[in-house]
Amino acid sequence: MSIYAPPDTQAALGNGLMPKCQSRALFKDRFADPEAGEGARKEWFSAMIAKSAERSTVRSWHPKKAVLLYARLMSRLMVDLAGGVMENANVQLDRYGIPVIPGSAVKGCARRMALQALHDWVEAGTERPAADDACKPCCEGFACPAEMLAAIARVFGWTPEDWKADKKDGQYKSDFAWAVNGDGAMLQAAKGINPPHGTVGGSVAFVGASPNRDPGLELDVVTPHHTRYYKGELKTATDTEDPIPVFFPAVKAQSESEYFTFPLIPLRLAETRDLNWANCWLACGLELIGIGAKTNAGYGWFNASESLQGGIREKIEAFRKADEEREQRDAERSREQFAAEAARIKREQEAAATANLSEDEKEDWRVGQLTAAQFENKVKNFFKEPKKGGPAAIEKKAIVRALRGPRLEFWRDFKAKSTKGDPARSVSEIIALNKELNKDKMP
Repeated sequence: MSIYAPPDTQAALGNGLMPKCQSRALFKDRFADPEAGEGARKEWFSAMIAKSAERSTVRSWHPKKAVLLYARLMSRLMVDLAGGVMENANVQLDRYGIPVIPGSAVKGCARRMALQALHDWVEAGTERPAADDACKPCCEGFACPAEMLAAIARVFGWTPEDWKADKKDGQYKSDFAWAVNGDGAMLQAAKGINPPHGTVGGSVAFVGASPNRDPGLELDVVTPHHTRYYKGELKTATDTEDPIPVFFPAVKAQSESEYFTFPLIPLRLAETRDLNWANCWLACGLELIGIGAKTNAGYGWFNASESLQGGIREKIEAFRKADEEREQRDAERSREQFAAEAARIKREQEAAATANLSEDEKEDWRVGQLTAAQFENKVKNFFKEPKKGGPAAIEKKAIVRALRGPRLEFWRDFKAKSTKGDPARSVSEIIALNKELNKDKMP
């Protein structure tokens, strides 16, 4: 198999199937041979599938206003099969190699489900869908089919052609018309609820869906039995052709701890009911219709039940609380480490500044480092014992020296205000200690 890449690139990545290329996404998008035969094709896909995603989990990025629908993939999934270098064998990966479902496929699934439910309701000709109708939840809350069609147009958007009941080769051109069985009166009634003005976008954005972790890929195969008929070389499909297996990758079914997240984001004119409708139609579509290719063969089927939703939300909330607690612990640990480091630096600075000083001089230096608030607190608690928050004896002497010197203005102001209570007791203690130390009066 010939991979188109510069010789130096091929050499750096090991030549052949580029064994040194560890990126699943890069290998898929850049190192494929569109002309490869089935043997080489299978070998190339096997090499791609063997590579792991560059990260195993996906971080949530959704805006707070988004409605999140969770669903577990219960069977293989094939999406985006028409694109890429390998025609009809592509799988959409994000830049890290994790399989994702394009928003266009998500919107298509929800829209198809809504129109199918409406079609079944109209075709049944009953006032309400039957109780055993699997599509019944999609029709809840609507008084009549025309009201539901108006809601579909509002959520998904429309063009003027959508409201026409024209046919081509016996088929309705518009799926709106198909949904109401060509009932012109019903189309006009729905059109009157949401008066169209040219092409109108929907009120809900269907964003691409991502798994909470990489589910992995596996090799799948489809075997056409009538290749020449499909190519137009034969007018009828005969049983004389040799089956030709075609290999392609598929997303694995998810385990019980895995799920896809389908974000629905309200746009400028969206209302709460629009998100509720979109959520319901998408959930039913994932369960009843499926998403991607070969859904009729059981591919792309999801479990989007309410019980699953509740279980996943509980786990996510538990993870969120655990993350918050861990962040709080980390922040507290960081604060403690910062405080310890600050204390160490302070001790080193103090040791350097007081290395050649006497004990009294050292204490004077420490008192001189106090802020105004810290010093005031020391003075207020001057009368207390050290065990009860008061300064030690050597510190009291340094405070008195400070009040006679650099903190004299503070002392005069404090003494004038402290005429009773605990402040007055502190003043008395300071005056008494000064008399003992200096044999004179405090200034």
